[in-house]
Amino acid sequence: MTSTPPLQLKPFDATDVPFFANMAADPRVTKFVGDGSIWDQATLAEKTNNALRAAPLNEQGAARWFVALHDGQPVGVLVSTRREAGVEIGYWVPPEHWGQGIAGSMVDAGLETIPALYDSDNLIARVDPDNTASARVLTRRGFHVTGCENGLDRYTRKEPSSAAP
Repeated sequence: MTSTPPLQLKPFDATDVPFFANMAADPRVTKFVGDGSIWDQATLAEKTNNALRAAPLNEQGAARWFVALHDGQPVGVLVSTRREAGVEIGYWVPPEHWGQGIAGSMVDAGLETIPALYDSDNLIARVDPDNTASARVLTRRGFHVTGCENGLDRYTRKEPSSAAP
């Protein structure tokens, strides 16, 4: 396995839509996203517009996306969305960067940013049970399976309270 590259996360902006669109059009990438289909133009527009609109972060459905850069080049997208149960995270990596530790590095960077951004230490992720690589990324970072929703395993990571028992 290649050593994990140092990554920089930057806020997703309109110039990043083509990079993301390439991933959303690749069946290898979308295999474990939603129903497993590539995204049509309407879905792509809806999702990216929501990410770009900068809704107040206490609003259900508010999203912030980040582009992971390695040596100034985009290598993945980390998404975060306010849900009733916490802040849901997800990550997209193009196939040419698979197996390089990109997803794990993005989650690590997100763990440093997302809880403070949303003022919530309760992070969740939903993963297809067949996506063992994604499950491994999460469990290595303290996420635990806490249930199943619509055929997806639900992972939760809650930061321990700093208060003494």
